[in-house]
Amino acid sequence: MTQVKRVAARPAPSRKQQRFSLIKIVGALAVISCLVIFLLRSDPFPGVRKAAMRHRQQNENESVESSRKLGGDKVEIGEIKEEKKQDGETNDSNGGRSYTFELSNLDGGKSGEIVIETRPEWAPLGVEQFHTLLDDHFYDNAKFFRVVDNFVVQFGIPAVPSNKYKKPIKDDPVIETNARGTLTYATSGANTRTTQLFINTRKGGNKFLDNQGFAPIGVVTKGMDLVDQIYSGYGEKPNQGKIQNKGNEYLDKEFPLLTYISTTSQV
Repeated sequence: MTQVKRVAARPAPSRKQQRFSLIKIVGALAVISCLVIFLLRSDPFPGVRKAAMRHRQQNENESVESSRKLGGDKVEIGEIKEEKKQDGETNDSNGGRSYTFELSNLDGGKSGEIVIETRPEWAPLGVEQFHTLLDDHFYDNAKFFRVVDNFVVQFGIPAVPSNKYKKPIKDDPVIETNARGTLTYATSGANTRTTQLFINTRKGGNKFLDNQGFAPIGVVTKGMDLVDQIYSGYGEKPNQGKIQNKGNEYLDKEFPLLTYISTTSQV
C-alpha cells in the first residue's frame, strides 16, 4: 500500500508580520496613485492630445459640411457661399459695408449692377483704404483695363489722372483664400497696395495667390454673372503707364470697348 506523507501545517503568521504586509500593500497603492496623478497633470503626450483635438474638430467640420450638402445648400469649390440675411440686416456689425457698382459697356453694350461686400475681418487695412476710395468716388468711370479669361478682371486706375492716393499701405496677412468672386488688391511686391484691385473669376478660385501675399478684402455677393460679361477682347494690351498719365483719354481712343464702372454707391 502506498503511504501518503502528511505535510506539516505552516504556523500562522504573527500579528507583526500581518501588519508589515498590510503596510507594504498600502505603500504600493499610494505610489501607484501618485504616479497616476502625476501623469494626468503633466500630460506627457501633448502632441497626441493636440492631434486628437484636431481630428475631432475635423470630424465636426466634415459633419457640418455633410449636413449642408444633404440640405441642398451646395457650395462650389473655390466659391464663397454668402449667408442669407434677414430683411434690413446689414454687414455693419463688423465694420463691413455693401457697395453697388453700376457696370457699363458689358459684352453687347449691356449695363448692370453688382454688389460688393467688404470684410474687415479678412484684411482691415485694405478695407479701410477701399472705403476711403469709395467715399471719394475714386472709381467712378474707371475701366477694367486688364481682363484675363478664367483668372481675373482688374481695375483701379482713375478715369482722370490723380496722385491723391499714390502712397501705398502696408500688407494684411492672408487669412482668406482667393476664391471666385473675392476682391483683392493688385501689388508689385510687399507693402505696395494703393488703388488697383481685381476680382477673381476662375471657377475653382486662385488659391495659388494666397501664398504670394494677396489678401482678399471683400466678395461679390450679387452679379457675378455680370462680372463674367466684362469685355475681355483686349486682354492685357492696355498700357498701365499710359493709363496713369492720360486716364480715359488714352483708353477711349485706343480701347473703346472696355467695360467701365459708371457709378458707385453704398447700399
